[in-house]
Amino acid sequence: MTTLATGALFLAGFGLFCGYLTWRLVSRLRSLIGGTAVEGRCVRRYSTQSNDGGTSRHHVHGFTTASGEYVEFEEDALLIAQGQAVTIRYRPGNPARSATVMGPGGAWSPLFGHLLGIFVTGMFTLLGMVWVWVAIDQVQE
Repeated sequence: MTTLATGALFLAGFGLFCGYLTWRLVSRLRSLIGGTAVEGRCVRRYSTQSNDGGTSRHHVHGFTTASGEYVEFEEDALLIAQGQAVTIRYRPGNPARSATVMGPGGAWSPLFGHLLGIFVTGMFTLLGMVWVWVAIDQVQE
């Protein structure tokens, strides 16, 4: 594979993933800033094993909206125990997709997880940009 194609692949793949992670973070921040705050609970905590021996921890949170609908969603939040009460923020238009435990009364670890993912994918996107730039510069010479 040529240098230009490799760089373009890196740029497209990691750029799209970085954009997706950024979109998810902005959605969560919109819920944090302008969403409705309710009390919820960490309903379930469980772990799954991957094929390579790694362990993933999952946290399922549940809450009742102002309209009386019960909603459960999954968001990783370190140091929250099963059954622990947390503040959940959501936007009324789509509570299941916009709910977050991020913020005061909840946990800040989801924010740091999002920022780490955006940083890593952003660095690979920059690497792809440099790769494309170098390849184009070589073609022009």
